[in-house]
Order: sequence, then C-alpha cells, then structure tokens
Amino acid sequence: MTLNAFFFILISALFHVMWNSSLKMCKDKPIAVFLMMSVSVIGFAIVTLFLYPIKLLFAPSAITTALVAGFFFFLYQYFVARAYEKGDLTLVYPLTSTAPVYIVIWSYLLIGEHISFTGGAGIVLIIYGAVTIQTGNLINLPNITDGATDKITDKITEISQTKRYFSLPKRLKLSDSGVIFALAASFFYSFGAVADKMGVMTGNVMIYTFHLSLYMTIFHLLRIIGQFQSGKIISEIRSNPVAIILGGVVMMLSLITFRIGLEDAFASYASALRQVSTLFGILIGLTIFKEKITLKRVISSLIIVAGAVLIKLG
Repeated sequence: MTLNAFFFILISALFHVMWNSSLKMCKDKPIAVFLMMSVSVIGFAIVTLFLYPIKLLFAPSAITTALVAGFFFFLYQYFVARAYEKGDLTLVYPLTSTAPVYIVIWSYLLIGEHISFTGGAGIVLIIYGAVTIQTGNLINLPNITDGATDKITDKITEISQTKRYFSLPKRLKLSDSGVIFALAASFFYSFGAVADKMGVMTGNVMIYTFHLSLYMTIFHLLRIIGQFQSGKIISEIRSNPVAIILGGVVMMLSLITFRIGLEDAFASYASALRQVSTLFGILIGLTIFKEKITLKRVISSLIIVAGAVLIKLG
C-alpha cells in the first residue's frame, strides 16, 4: 500500500465517523441515509459535470462495476439495519466486521491479490481491535489499584489456561435472525468491495464514484417505495435539514477519498484499514463529548494502531 493510499483511506475513515455522527441526530435513520445519499449524488453530479464532458459520464465499464458494487453495498446496509433490529450490539457487531476476511478470499480468486503475512496480521489486529472497542470483550483486566501487578500476573496465567476471554458470547446462535442478518451483511459487503476495486481500476475514479452513489441511492429509494415509506421523507427533511445536508456533504467526501486510496491499495487492506473509523469515533467521543475512556479501550485502540502499521508495512 502506498503512503498516498494509506493517507486517503485514513481520511475517509474520519469522514465516515463524521457523517455517522450526523446520522445519530436523525429520527428515522434508514430514511436519513437515503437523504444523505441524495445530497452526495447531487454534489457528485455538480463536480463531474463541471470537470468532465457529459459523454465521459456514460463509460460502460464505470456503469457496470458501479451497479454491481452499489447493489451489494445496498444489501450490506439493509442487512446491517435488520441485524441491529433483531440482535444485541455485542452479538451483531463482531459478525458485521468480518467482511475483510471474505474479501481476502474473493480478491485472491477474482482479481489476483496476494496479501503478505505482515498485511494479513494487520487485518486480523484491526478487526479484533474494532470488535473489542465496540463490545468491551477484550480481556477482563483488573482495576489499577494496590497490588495490581500481582493481579495482572495472575490474570495472564489464567488467560493462558482458557480461551473464554477471546470467544464470542455464548448466546450466539446461528438460528438467531440477528446473527443470520449480520452474517449476510458481511458476506454481501465482501462482494461489493471486490467489485468496488474493479470499478476504480476501470477509469476515472470520480465518475465511477458518482455512478456508485447514484445506484446506491436508487436502490434505497426502491426499498422506500416498496415498503410504502415515501411519506417519511418529507417528515425527516423537516425534522433534521442541517444534519442531512452536512451529513450528505461529509458522506460525499468519505466516498471519494476512500476510492482514491483504493486505487493504490488491495481491497482486503483498504476494507480493514477503514475500520480505523472506530478509533476515530472513540477519539471524538473523548475530546468533544468528554466521554470516559477505559483501559480496555486504550488497549483496543493500540491494537488497531498496530494493525494499521502492519498493513502499511505489508
């Protein structure tokens, strides 16, 4: 991965957190996502029409790959929403964060990407760090009080004799609908990520990203119409116009910076590095919202940083 790609993907991760923060202020989040996507499409249309001749906007390669990637990304967003409706965060999030594992396989089979051992280790560390920040299931660390050194030593000995600290919650059952939706979300995202890589390799990244955002927006609109939720659109615009506009602009920046980085990075590395958005979320919560940070979150954050370094080296 080039330094340029590394930088743009990290910036994209920051923008991703920012538009999600705007989304949290909205009442009907699926409708708000559609509206933010619409703002992004308008922004991309203005920029592409200003910079490029109209005939370039209809390149067949950009249209085809964007349509495929947009469809799978839409399915990912839909199934993530359904998963959170049906299951607890601590059960669902670890499964929705496993897409890079699938992407390693598909990118190898479909576009011939070969990741290094160092890069693979970085992917594993980032996924683990992102999951543990969200779920708080890192290691049952003792409080830092008198005698903490002895407690930590005892804890390390205990950990070496059991695997329960690194396992998913026992309540996890494949028969749970939330688990099924989460697995489906991760699976569909992996196909979208590979199609996305193909898209940025076919031509102009700005034109491709415009098509991608356009088709994702259309798929969201079709879902809204199919579920007879059109009336909610006006209501959401009236309730949170500023959050929708700002979120849409930042979403546009997140979409384009990620794909600029993706041009010079493996799909498997880029998707894993994007998980650094979780770390940015923690930093924003700490500095702006004055949220408390625990020792577990500090360790998880360091794991993510270590994973990002390994991916850059890989």
